[in-house]
Amino acid sequence: MSVPRPVAGRILAIDDDRDLLDNLRRALEAAGHRVTVADSLGEGLAKAASLPFDVCLLDRGLGLDSGLSALPRLRELAPRLRVVMLTAHAVVEDAVAALAAGVDDYLIKPCPPAQLQLAVARQLEARRLLDRIATLEAERDDEQPAIDSVEPAMAALLDAARRVAATDANVLLLGESGTGKGLLARSIHAWSRRAAAPLATVNCPALPPDLLESELFGHARGAFTGAAASTPGRVGAADGGSLFLDEIGELPLSLQAKLLRFIEDREYERVGDPTTRRADVRPTSRRWSPRAASAPTSTTA
Repeated sequence: MSVPRPVAGRILAIDDDRDLLDNLRRALEAAGHRVTVADSLGEGLAKAASLPFDVCLLDRGLGLDSGLSALPRLRELAPRLRVVMLTAHAVVEDAVAALAAGVDDYLIKPCPPAQLQLAVARQLEARRLLDRIATLEAERDDEQPAIDSVEPAMAALLDAARRVAATDANVLLLGESGTGKGLLARSIHAWSRRAAAPLATVNCPALPPDLLESELFGHARGAFTGAAASTPGRVGAADGGSLFLDEIGELPLSLQAKLLRFIEDREYERVGDPTTRRADVRPTSRRWSPRAASAPTSTTA
């Protein structure tokens, strides 16, 4: 049996057996993962709503609550979350029903640490690959040649951009239209450790102010007329990756304070939902500037 290359991940474990939770935590932390535990379904859903996770270990039966019944709500809170269901009963029909309901794997507990680590590693690898596919599909229709230049000023700029890409610094690109700010933003994402995760784009001037907040941060079902389902927004969809704010200078004043809070603390709320959430996203933005006639300039913060 081949073991996928281990990737450290953020794991949420939901189970009403505290001893089992301790064992899960120890086994996964030994493999380098960051583990958060919850001993009730309500606590687990609250943590899934407010913190970014890659994989959830979800008990099928949580006292009077059903992990399987809660799966749609969990998917609504964290659409990209990989879910491994845990059960104490080795019943084939239960496993088939769970997989049909949308769980990504099914384990009989208690399971050996090596088996648990393998299951989590597979889900992390699956998420990485799905994120990479989404990024490639998004780039396919707008594919451009690799950015390069022998002109000294541009070469110096690209060297600075590559060094910035290796950090988590926020990036602001300034330059006249047509100088390559968008291409440079995509290149910074491609050169960074976030390249396998999505690059989400928000075109600030293209959306009316009343829809821009929902597009950026998402909304809860019923938050406004026509909101038939909850959406994660571009920030939630880009968790682990980058957020490109195109023409950030056109952002409405009413939204600037919320964006500043997200840039500084990585915290935000969806429209119509008071739950504070976090997302690991590097903001990159561009703004038209008359100060650079031949090449974009970049600043970091």
